[in-house]
Amino acid sequence: MKRSIVISLAVAFASLAVTPGNGQAPSNAPPAQNAPRRVKTKLDGFDLAPTKASANQIGGASRGEGAKTLLYAPNKARVYSLRPSFAWKGDPSAMYKFRIQDTMGTFSWDREVTGPTLAYPADAPPLAPGITYLWKVEPESPLLGPPPPAAIIVVAGGQDRAQIDAGLGQIQGPDADSARAKYFFDQRLWYDAVMEYSDLIGKNPTQASLYQMRGTLYDQVPAAEPLADADFARAN
Repeated sequence: MKRSIVISLAVAFASLAVTPGNGQAPSNAPPAQNAPRRVKTKLDGFDLAPTKASANQIGGASRGEGAKTLLYAPNKARVYSLRPSFAWKGDPSAMYKFRIQDTMGTFSWDREVTGPTLAYPADAPPLAPGITYLWKVEPESPLLGPPPPAAIIVVAGGQDRAQIDAGLGQIQGPDADSARAKYFFDQRLWYDAVMEYSDLIGKNPTQASLYQMRGTLYDQVPAAEPLADADFARAN
């Protein structure tokens, strides 16, 4: 499942990183005549951080015109998985240093990766329920801009996790995978929902409703709006 999630995410991100001369129109080219109009759907609950914008706001808002590496993540979000997947705007052939650490300063894990995605691997210590973490990436090349500010994830624990476990335990039947993805969406678990919908898209690449749902998730993160546009285009 992890492999299909990473492949699906990597394809989406790599399609945005292609530069003119590789078959993609320049970013300032006029939109296609028949391109669908995107209506932004802002939903409460996916981002737990204050809504006040600033020049260095994490999670994809304005960071200055020179920034090239942006995290595809809410500023602060709940997560259920103890091994979530992470992604950022970047060069698919570039090297990045990924790091995640808890806010208490007792845990830190890092790894060098090629390309703008990382599925937290099985050989790394699992994240702990109830703990808050910061994750960030640092591009190896200075041409990719300075490292973006970290994003915050809060791993569901205690009663919150028990309620999620209970809800997931009630999901059964032939449409359980879709129901699980929708449950994560309804619970405002952004990372988990993106992972589930990406896995479903990998298995059902022609199902428009899956792109619509994942696009709505991407639409909650300013940096990921181009990913939302790409998914909405596939859904139409």
